[in-house]
Amino acid sequence: MSEKEPWGVLSKIDVSQHIEKKNGLSYLSWAWAWGVLKQHYPGAWFRKHEDMGGLPYFKDDGGYAYVRVTVGLDHTGDNDVTETMPVLDHRNRSIQNPDSFAVNNSLQRCLTKAIAYHGLGHYIYAGEDLPQQDGSQSLSEARQTANQPVITASAIDMTPASTGAPTASVAVDTNKTPETVAAVFESFIPTCNDIKELGAFYTKNKEGIAYLEATNKELHSKVMAAFSKRKVELKEK
Repeated sequence: MSEKEPWGVLSKIDVSQHIEKKNGLSYLSWAWAWGVLKQHYPGAWFRKHEDMGGLPYFKDDGGYAYVRVTVGLDHTGDNDVTETMPVLDHRNRSIQNPDSFAVNNSLQRCLTKAIAYHGLGHYIYAGEDLPQQDGSQSLSEARQTANQPVITASAIDMTPASTGAPTASVAVDTNKTPETVAAVFESFIPTCNDIKELGAFYTKNKEGIAYLEATNKELHSKVMAAFSKRKVELKEK
């Protein structure tokens, strides 16, 4: 399955009849989105990531929680997309020590957004009203036009790169924790599709890597290991 095949199919689907609005924001029904994805790609699957204790969310030093979901179209790993989002309250604000209801809501939002990276409803996050009819945009381009993980909004300065890499230059903020920055790296590294893209992402984010090295050696080691692992995976392709 090539990268453009699923995008060309899913990005043309009009999801307007299944959009829900809340507090001025648009949301796509996760159940409908998953149903459509399975209709077109029966081998599709998703994974809700868990922390070391088996809980389906992660917490930073301030008690703020994040969820992470991976959606794949098959089991080759070629089309896997991982999204990370903060756990939000009804006002769409990050909350500390969330209850199970808030975590579940954020997991479903995260699932829907990960599906959008494959094309279905991506234009909602791009601020458009209707889908592109030519399906010309690729998955890598979608990762730029669709909003990147929300947790990066204040910790990361998102800038598109000419290489098409998922570029994020960490603007070190003393109010941000190493855990938050590491979570961003762990979310983006698997989205790099070749060695050149991975190298560009690493180079663009040397400031963030240095920040982790200075503040949390363990997290720095984990991020560097993630870069090395992805490099090996790409070389084996």
